[in-house]
Amino acid sequence: MILQRQTKQKQIVLQALTELNHPTATAVFNRVHSEHPTVSRATVFRVLKQADQNGSILRLSFARGEDRFDYNPTPHYHVRCNICGCVSDVKMPYLTDLEQAVEDACGYRVYSHDVEFKGVCPDCQAGEKA
Repeated sequence: MILQRQTKQKQIVLQALTELNHPTATAVFNRVHSEHPTVSRATVFRVLKQADQNGSILRLSFARGEDRFDYNPTPHYHVRCNICGCVSDVKMPYLTDLEQAVEDACGYRVYSHDVEFKGVCPDCQAGEKA
């Protein structure tokens, strides 16, 4: 494993990621730029790409919308609101038994899985009732 230097800019970008809820790269840039205007968009996007590639964060790709980023790289589930697009963690165990069931059903060797839950978040539900 190649160790990468932890620059001040990387620290700033990753700190912003921890303060936001599954943000897009643009949202991370906007947060960083508001407090550190000398940090460029290219730097923010590069840091996020490198962190995703080395496994220290997760890139969440959804069928609709921009990719989102999660500072928690451990396997877990997410739910996305069909109305506002917000993404939240699902507080439940990661089901490794599901991987074995898929292996048993089709013969593939399964290393991981991604499940996208879709629904309507509590805030949007409240707006529907108003």
